[in-house]
Amino acid sequence: MHQIFISYSRKDMDFARKLAADLEKAGYDVWWDITDLHGGDDWVRVIPAAIASSQHVLVVLSPNSIESEWVEKEYTQALSLRKKIIPIMLAATGIPFALNTINYVNFASGDYLDNLKNLLSALGYTGEPPVAPSAGKWISSRSPALRKYSIPLVLGMAVLLAVVRVSGLTPTVTPTPTGSATPSTTPSLTVTPTHTLTSTATLTLTPTITLTPTQKPTLTPLPTKPTFETLTYCVNSPYAYTINVRSGPGTNYAPLGEPLLVGKCLAFSARNEEETWLQIAPNQPDETLEQYTDGWIFRELLGLGSIGSIDLPAVTLTPTPTPSTTPTITATFTFTPTETPSPTLTDIPLPSGTPVSIDTPIP
Repeated sequence: MHQIFISYSRKDMDFARKLAADLEKAGYDVWWDITDLHGGDDWVRVIPAAIASSQHVLVVLSPNSIESEWVEKEYTQALSLRKKIIPIMLAATGIPFALNTINYVNFASGDYLDNLKNLLSALGYTGEPPVAPSAGKWISSRSPALRKYSIPLVLGMAVLLAVVRVSGLTPTVTPTPTGSATPSTTPSLTVTPTHTLTSTATLTLTPTITLTPTQKPTLTPLPTKPTFETLTYCVNSPYAYTINVRSGPGTNYAPLGEPLLVGKCLAFSARNEEETWLQIAPNQPDETLEQYTDGWIFRELLGLGSIGSIDLPAVTLTPTPTPSTTPTITATFTFTPTETPSPTLTDIPLPSGTPVSIDTPIP
């Protein structure tokens, strides 16, 4: 039974507790400090020992854990011991530099059960996740304001309903006068509408297309000593099952194609000036690897270490502007008159002698 170590921030304890329980249902031995660290333990010694005895280390990434020094110490210890690390993105945040070449499982969006299946697959689990489908979407954070003010809000609503109910039962007394009918002449008002014109502004949007240059690198060969046209290296990372192939020589470039499996061997045709990244050559012997043509891989992920010369042509990057259309909206106003009726009052007297009921109090 494999042991899994969970590294997380205490502020994300609810998620860690749920994840640990589901992994234990799947048959894994899960180590996390709430259940496995007891009073009186020498935690400076116990935690590194737990990492050393675990086959996998899960690092829960969130704005909370990025700021945690202990989380950083735990995954640094796991890297030094060459443990299999699987980052878990709980809430959108930056990825630590030491982990940015390892693919993460995204729990920040989507259904929790689907995300758990992806995690179990990365762990090598082949059965069905022992979680009911009603587990639904995991919400990684709850509003502190909602938790703080929920009880006062409920009490306030109850008091308000009580006040409204009491007000609705209070009787009101309306006097009923008695009177006699006395004929009189009373003028009657007739409303004759007249029409006046008023202007109403309507908004008309006129799109204007402008060109915004974007930077796209092009390669310029550097004069170097005689080199090989291509060299073949295999992906060799002890920290992950897959790696990212980048569209340029750096982690700031977007990934190219699907994540590349560890153990795959590719032909390389060039390197950058610093010899830290290698460029994948075209016409790979395996057709499935053609999607990575002209992509870049970090040299340490090929088992080349960080020191030593690579006998491939060196290239330098020259930014080339590529126009792209970005619409901008310019608003213009058009005034359209609309008719608004304006009432005019006209006095029409009633004939004398018309009986009108007037309430006269009786003494």
